[in-house]
Amino acid sequence: MLGPRVGSIEAGSRIYRTRPIGPAGQPDYRNAVARVRTPLPAERLLDELLAVEAEFGRVRDVRWGPRTLDLDLIWYDGEEREDARLVLPHPRAHEREFVLRPLAELAPDLVLRGATVAEWLARLEPQGVEVTPDALM
Repeated sequence: MLGPRVGSIEAGSRIYRTRPIGPAGQPDYRNAVARVRTPLPAERLLDELLAVEAEFGRVRDVRWGPRTLDLDLIWYDGEEREDARLVLPHPRAHEREFVLRPLAELAPDLVLRGATVAEWLARLEPQGVEVTPDALM
């Protein structure tokens, strides 16, 4: 899937089940975080992630609608940017338990928007995220 086209996947979290955000009637989502070492700049990495989504049949026709795959770039080597294509760190990562919980497994001390992942997670009200027995790797 990602492999050589983006670099190497160094670590992966457990997989979490989450109620979907958006229109009703969607199946639960599965969420995980991977730490990737890549030679690609952030914008090129984003292009590759979007290409993988398309290969898996992802169609972006309804905001927060059903999807076959959703790959997000949460953080990139401490880079901060906000432009039409890419915002880093991800603008809502610190608000979402389904991002923070798996991210905390790999990088609890990573700073997102002024606080560590562990600190954001401790402040967050539970959002119905449940760990599964499965792992990304």
